[in-house]
Amino acid sequence: GDPAPVTDELREALGAAPEEVRLGRDLMAVYATEEEVKDLSPNFDRVRDLHVLGVMVTAPGEAEGVDFVSRFFAPRAGIDEDPVTGSAHCTLVPYWADRLGKPDLHALQISTRGGELFCHYAPETGRVQIAGNAVSYLEGTIRI
Repeated sequence: GDPAPVTDELREALGAAPEEVRLGRDLMAVYATEEEVKDLSPNFDRVRDLHVLGVMVTAPGEAEGVDFVSRFFAPRAGIDEDPVTGSAHCTLVPYWADRLGKPDLHALQISTRGGELFCHYAPETGRVQIAGNAVSYLEGTIRI
């Protein structure tokens, strides 16, 4: 996304001003520390008023081997906080690959449920590959 200003509306919606903002389909707010991202307590009514589909917040990871962390808020889509968001990583991964100077990234989405993602960015094609582990919680058959 393109650089955007840190507005009062954004600061009030998220509860803390980020260091950097980028705007594409979604808004990306970059913080200095993982702790800042963890501690955010957004006002979802104000997030909804930002006129973007979603707001991703991100920071460098603090744990050994974790490149970056994120959270994703999408109250306009009926999801205050999404536990793990593949589409957000299509924006986050190129940003962090460029910032860190490497194509392979280990990411954590630090929502309450959380998720671990193993990502690869191919700048020559603009493609992002995302892998992770999943747990089946339901099996069934739909009869028509």
